[in-house]
Amino acid sequence: MEKIVIAGGSGFIGTGLANHLRKAGHEVWVLSRKPSDPERFFLNWDPESGKIDHSAVAGTSILINLCGAELAAKRWTKSRIEELYDSRINTTHFLFESFKNSAALKQYVSASGAVAYGFEHPEKTYKESDPFGNDIISDITREWEKAADRFSPCCMVSKVRIAVVLSESGGALQKLASPIRKGFGAVLSSGKQAIPWIYSEDLYRVFEYVITNKLEGAYHASAGNTTNKELTKLIAKTLNKRLLPVVPAFIVRILFGKMAMMLLYGNKVSNEKIHSEGFSFRHGNLNSTIQRIFE
Repeated sequence: MEKIVIAGGSGFIGTGLANHLRKAGHEVWVLSRKPSDPERFFLNWDPESGKIDHSAVAGTSILINLCGAELAAKRWTKSRIEELYDSRINTTHFLFESFKNSAALKQYVSASGAVAYGFEHPEKTYKESDPFGNDIISDITREWEKAADRFSPCCMVSKVRIAVVLSESGGALQKLASPIRKGFGAVLSSGKQAIPWIYSEDLYRVFEYVITNKLEGAYHASAGNTTNKELTKLIAKTLNKRLLPVVPAFIVRILFGKMAMMLLYGNKVSNEKIHSEGFSFRHGNLNSTIQRIFE
């Protein structure tokens, strides 16, 4: 059993991961801006003001960082882009300063992004060893992982590059499904833009596997790759809904501004590395996964 502390553990991924790791027998605490509550395994922190409950540091052997403002939650104004960076990079720096002298800390596990290799070669399937791209998302990921590497002198550093998470509880899939349910769903632009994906349960299993097997370095948490067209049509078919005509790229750019890049571009990623370590995805079929979620 490990004492695991999760930063950014109050969202749907963090909540699910905490429950999964507790079922596996670990002692799991979540850093929260609410007052510390030992009965609910919450420990108070406020990275912006530099405050943290010292109980979080004491005895922690695994630190997981899921912090980061949601990329698609708001329009990408200048201040919003700064928030996307700060909520990841500055928070990581604060965690390092808080835990750097911990004798118990054995592993730092950082969430990261799978769509971070640029969009110049849509035909390519990227490996973890490939260089990042030069767009905003890639740069955020680069700086995020660079900040994570500060932990290297103190403990093992692992980076889970997360694909689009498919879940019943929230995230990108539910946002994509919402207009389809209401009869306003449509394929965006060519629909060929790649989307690496993973079912939430498998994502939790990847984190557990990285911890249990002490996997160091970066690993893609992706069960496979689909496209905007395939995923949109599959959701519509499962929900028994019709789609509207294709939305042209220029309309998407008008509606979403800089954030449109998330909708109009993508990249495929390989899961060969995590497979080579012995991990097997339980939900590798997109069709059955979508049916499972919306049944």
